[in-house]
Amino acid sequence: MAERKRSEDGRRETEEYLDGTETPDQAGRAGGETERQVGTRDLQKRAEEDQPGATRVRKSDEKDNS
Repeated sequence: MAERKRSEDGRRETEEYLDGTETPDQAGRAGGETERQVGTRDLQKRAEEDQPGATRVRKSDEKDNS
């Protein structure tokens, strides 16, 4: 493991870079119809496959929402 260097002046530099906002949660099925369709397909694929990979929006998903 790499050696960590401590600040000699006592500053906590990490906190200077962080603005305190929370990171967003996963969208999952929240949102519009397209997000629901892709989210559902992704959950099903992850349940059935060992290495499912990325789930992308299909052109048919976009056409259904117009």
